[in-house]
Amino acid sequence: MTAKSNPKNRPDKRDILARAILDGCPVSELAPRFIAAGYSETAAHYEAGRAIKDPLFSAARRVSNRVGKRDWTLAIYRRLHAVEASGDRTVPVVDRIEPEIFFRDFHHRNRPVKLTGLVDHWPAMERWNFDYLAEKIGNAVVELQGQRLSAGDYELAKDRHKRHIPFSDFIQALRQTESSNDFYMTAYNDTVNKRALAPLWQDVGDISLLKSSGGQDGFLWIGPRGTITPFHHDLTNNLLLQISGRKRVKMVAAYDTAHMRNHIHCFSEWASSDEIASQENGAPQIWECEIGPGEAIFLPVGWWHHVEALDHTIGMSFTNFPCDNDFYADYPGETIF
Repeated sequence: MTAKSNPKNRPDKRDILARAILDGCPVSELAPRFIAAGYSETAAHYEAGRAIKDPLFSAARRVSNRVGKRDWTLAIYRRLHAVEASGDRTVPVVDRIEPEIFFRDFHHRNRPVKLTGLVDHWPAMERWNFDYLAEKIGNAVVELQGQRLSAGDYELAKDRHKRHIPFSDFIQALRQTESSNDFYMTAYNDTVNKRALAPLWQDVGDISLLKSSGGQDGFLWIGPRGTITPFHHDLTNNLLLQISGRKRVKMVAAYDTAHMRNHIHCFSEWASSDEIASQENGAPQIWECEIGPGEAIFLPVGWWHHVEALDHTIGMSFTNFPCDNDFYADYPGETIF
């Protein structure tokens, strides 16, 4: 008995139709889809004819067409941006940028920029090392992300990886670790750590681009070399700042979202930039830069980014820009794409 004559060997017709819609398959190609899946020619044309008359299928096709139109519009921005940048995907670097220039040329235009000279006056730039932090915080209990290597979805399931330990134990673990992605103190742990790390905030000063930039307004990141935040996009504009150590940041523009395999919420199925570059059609361009002590990168809302620590790192991030930064109130939520 052949596959075509054995229904048990055939995919369900709803699966075939769903995949056809997601792939943007023309109506004329529906019957060949069924035939390729093991249906007889007669059954394939029958199922294709039924689908075309089904209101649910028609509605799904309209939604698919709207998404296709949206992707086409974003592709226009990609082409125009490529002309403007002459194909250059180098993140510009600006020292001691004036707020007016920052907002005009980067923030309001949804463009990344590496910034230097913002925090040279901070006491933290000279003081913050592991010895100093251990002395200031002692055995206060802090929260971090732990046992991240036990599951591939550690970033998506952050609540599952919350751990509470004395800060002195955390510092000891850092000192004993050469490289690891298994533990990391991140912005997600901010609620607990804002109180526990309060003695440090006196070392944090102002940033001219923000409404205020004391420690109470920022989020602390501390981890060993090798920590990785996989490709995702934020729901706000962010300023990512390094105080100690270096990070490599790889980005994909918001207008390339259609090529980022956004499978759930704000996360991508792509594990690395090499996987992205391997796409045969429509591979998005990768923007890359490295930030070290005293340097920051502006991460525009909607831009995909992958961050890897090249050293043991201490850093902060900020979202308190003096303008509208609420892009999450109307976000569709935990949508599976």
